[in-house]
Amino acid sequence: MCGIAGIISKSDSSNIIPNLLSILSNLIARGKDGTGIGYFNRNGRIVIHKKEISAPYFSENFKGEIVDCNIAIGHVRLPTIGAISEFNSHPIMDSYGNIAVVHNGTIRNSHYLKKELREDGHFFKGTVDSEVIPHLIEKYYYKFNDLEKSIQKTIECLEGYYTFSVISNFEPDKVYLYRHHFPLVLVKDEGKTYFSSERKPLSQFLKKRFRARHLKKDELVILER
Repeated sequence: MCGIAGIISKSDSSNIIPNLLSILSNLIARGKDGTGIGYFNRNGRIVIHKKEISAPYFSENFKGEIVDCNIAIGHVRLPTIGAISEFNSHPIMDSYGNIAVVHNGTIRNSHYLKKELREDGHFFKGTVDSEVIPHLIEKYYYKFNDLEKSIQKTIECLEGYYTFSVISNFEPDKVYLYRHHFPLVLVKDEGKTYFSSERKPLSQFLKKRFRARHLKKDELVILER
């Protein structure tokens, strides 16, 4: 079991990263062996920070860095496949750093998919099953030049139980969310959209009464700032 979260804002804000780190720290019960975040810089390119430590320690190390951004995703890891390491922590990227994914679950056919992808010229830095997701999206993107279709084709290839989020340099104003099995909660409030594996960590930023939408099984959602 892992935890994923993210924030999408209509305008740039220096609060997005601190707020995301706070959500991840409140998801620590879902994983403390790796923490990471991904966001878009001013040039619309993905920046990744990750480490094989728990979210509170990760947040402490990140203090003092002021980042203005409008989209950020994050992850806390409890390993099921792959050793505890920085490479195996999320977000996981494709071969060329254009696609970043945070994933909760297990891809049962990852060994077979990795073999196929290696034969196509893909290379993997880690040993985690989640790596196949951004690499499959990459493969189909260069075939169809359509990110949504590439994600849908990727989903068709996966066997197991999983929920994930995708950001890409190809579409720096969007976040893709997909729930196959594990829960994902979505909340919109005052120009920001929050998502998380659990509802409770989101309450600190919202009004006392707020509506949370739980993604349905096999639902793909596209969030745009």
